[in-house]
Amino acid sequence: MSTLTQLTINKASINLFPNPTADYFQISGIDDTALLTISDLNCFVLLKKQITNDENIQISHFRNGVYIAKIVTGSGTVERKLVKK
Repeated sequence: MSTLTQLTINKASINLFPNPTADYFQISGIDDTALLTISDLNCFVLLKKQITNDENIQISHFRNGVYIAKIVTGSGTVERKLVKK
């Protein structure tokens, strides 16, 4: 007999700040490293990179608007709305 374990991420602990932002933002609440994907509302991927906790992520070259930040860790996946002003 086998058991199935599911790793979970504390979604409330993952934060993007400052949000809204003009130039850059940081993500807190990541234990180790994570894969960050930023997409526009049409699901077009604008940025995909490995990140660490509190790393500055530059988005000054993005147009003003609303984006989706997807953070994938070993414990799970979180999506957050990101506003570029």
